[in-house]
Amino acid sequence: MIKKIFATTAVLALVLTNASLAPLAATSLEEPTNVKPANYATDVSLNATLEAIVKDSTGAGIKTVDFKKGFTYDFAGSNSISGFQNDSVDNPISVPIQTDATALTNEQKGAIAADDDKTAVTRSSNGFPSQRFEVDVSKDLAASNTIELYWEGKTLASGLANLSAWDFKAGNWVALSQVEGNATGDEIVLSAEIDKERFVKDGKVQAMVHDSGTLTDSRDKDFTMLWFTDTQYYAQDYPEVWTSMTDWMIDEFKKGSYEYAMHTGDLVNEVLDEAQWKVADENLNRMDAANIPYGVLAGNHDVVIDKLNKTYDYTIFKRYAGIDRFKDKPWFGEAMNDENQNHYDLFSFGDHDFIFLYLGFGRDGTAETVEWANKVLEQHADRNAIVGMHENINSVAQYVTAEARTVNREIVVPNENVKMVLSGHHHGANYRVKKLENEDGSNREVLEVLANHQGNLPSDRGQGYLKMLTFDPTNETLNFVSYSPFLDDKDFEQFDPAKESFTAQFDLAEVEAKENPRQIETDYMAVNIYTAQAIGQDKDLKSGDTTSVEWKDLSKNTEYYWYMNITDNVGESKKSEIYQFTTGSTEPVPIPDPDPTPDPDPMPTTPTFPDVTPDKPDWAYEAIERMAGRGIIEGYPDKTFRWKNGIERQHVAIMFTRALPELKKESKPPYKLFNDVSLKHKYFEEIMATQQAGIFEGFENNFRPFGKLTRQEMAKVLVIAFDIEEVGTHKFPDVDKDGWSDPYIDALYAAGITIGSPDGKFNPKADVTRAEFAVFMDRSLEYTEKQ
Repeated sequence: MIKKIFATTAVLALVLTNASLAPLAATSLEEPTNVKPANYATDVSLNATLEAIVKDSTGAGIKTVDFKKGFTYDFAGSNSISGFQNDSVDNPISVPIQTDATALTNEQKGAIAADDDKTAVTRSSNGFPSQRFEVDVSKDLAASNTIELYWEGKTLASGLANLSAWDFKAGNWVALSQVEGNATGDEIVLSAEIDKERFVKDGKVQAMVHDSGTLTDSRDKDFTMLWFTDTQYYAQDYPEVWTSMTDWMIDEFKKGSYEYAMHTGDLVNEVLDEAQWKVADENLNRMDAANIPYGVLAGNHDVVIDKLNKTYDYTIFKRYAGIDRFKDKPWFGEAMNDENQNHYDLFSFGDHDFIFLYLGFGRDGTAETVEWANKVLEQHADRNAIVGMHENINSVAQYVTAEARTVNREIVVPNENVKMVLSGHHHGANYRVKKLENEDGSNREVLEVLANHQGNLPSDRGQGYLKMLTFDPTNETLNFVSYSPFLDDKDFEQFDPAKESFTAQFDLAEVEAKENPRQIETDYMAVNIYTAQAIGQDKDLKSGDTTSVEWKDLSKNTEYYWYMNITDNVGESKKSEIYQFTTGSTEPVPIPDPDPTPDPDPMPTTPTFPDVTPDKPDWAYEAIERMAGRGIIEGYPDKTFRWKNGIERQHVAIMFTRALPELKKESKPPYKLFNDVSLKHKYFEEIMATQQAGIFEGFENNFRPFGKLTRQEMAKVLVIAFDIEEVGTHKFPDVDKDGWSDPYIDALYAAGITIGSPDGKFNPKADVTRAEFAVFMDRSLEYTEKQ
């Protein structure tokens, strides 16, 4: 079997560089083996036994294996897929769907129809080779279905294979996954799940795979980056200005006007004002959605400063602009710590390689920063280095802080690849050229530039200027242009225009053209549909056991598709690939049922918890046992359930993610963190998953993990989590008909999930006990399954 390199991910960023994506965290569940019927098996019985060996690399047990129906669109068995190939000068991910592409030949379609080492190759010597696939999935758009794009193939050792899909809402391609080529010729597997709302229109999906290896002979081609800074007053008083800047940046990026953007601090004006951070967050999120490569650093207004003790608290900056926002970006290099106080990006403009070094305010002159910065600059000494600081030179081009002098003396001077330092903070625009002597006696120039397009009066703080920096490798110059999208005007009138827009020398590192013919080679392409339609379930297995179910009463001479969703004892889940087989023509032999009315969920002979028995609480015993059997509740370390206790909110989050494992699967950063739930909280992922699903909102940005859940809160979270939309009116006299919880209690009552207490009341403000919540969730699951 050919060795394969896998990359599976959610939607990532538009990639125009040759950097590789960071590996994603993997589950300990292994791919099933000894699958039967074998994939593509024929003449299978009409009562088919589905089986496989399931393993967990840690040796942990397997809680459940759910066998479900699936479907695959590929060239082997579907006329709903068509394919095209193209060789374009423009990177195909940066332009609209190329309707002038050539249709794949029947021979090429046959080569792509199966994972069989036969391939369809599209080559290019000076452009971008691509293959595009249009797939009609209109029959499989049920809300519970998951759509996955799946590609197997190769690119050259110097290539970069990209899988992308057309976002019909945004009107652009979105990169989903990418992997670099390899010298050994190993096959690459790229796959990604897609959102039906964004990537399906008129029932059709547009998927594309292309090679975006390093540009060929781009040594003399101009390239541009964008620089904006000190957006603090836009966040505080002029959000429409920042919106206009972001609109323009997105439009210009799509046009190819620039390739990378840099922000040098003061995202907000008041670090403790969440409303300002929401403005910043919205604009950064829009840049993320537009796939713009960029980086930010913290200014003095972005951190909590204790001047007496000289400490700088990055907690809030970390929440909105920490490494969770950037760590999966292909250009992100490394942060000095998880608060993103200092970090660097690696980006290439064609053949010209850069390192962008970001030094956060207050920490930029520390010994720790100096040591870290020198280490990474030495590691990337062959790259042109640009240093970003919040405060470096002032409006008269002088240092005014010890930190600026330290950075210059101990970081800029000894690292000969540092070509420029960009900074804001001080109101004004200025620059200076410093001449430095290198160790070998040669000389070099470092360009230091200040830009903070704000006047000292409020009326001059919403101007919206930014700078475009265009590099000319032929003449080794760098052209600065100051522009306000909000005003549609060049050069802030309060500043010296000669210091606003100007041209300076910029000595780029010598490069040689990188010969890089491009090639994309497809072995197999498919769109997989994972449905929620159950075939059967096996549970309580050991790692290495054979799991199996029987799929009865199948039709003759028919293709069937199925997969397994495997969940281990710690709640991690993994979907298998989709397998297919074709039945034969033999009718199944009926097997008499020895017990025509078996109990589908027999109660265990020995209670799971010592404090829960059939007699006490008799009204909740069966529900608690069913929930324990499904792995939704596990009890306390001493094996007790403590059914009389009020249930903690953090435990409710755990139960929802166990009952609905898709919550954790769909949850992803950036998170909107609660004040009282740290990244190190034991149930951080579960709490964030329920928050992102809209189940929990918190109060004044607190989750209260140890707080108890009231019965009216219980009604709300169950209705939201299980999409209960029953219409009816409850009869509880103690529920406020105009209160916030009334519609949720109505829905719960109409669905038969609650009937109230023996006295006819609901007791909305009472804490719900652990036993009560087990019963309510058990009923909700039963209701959902019936629906």
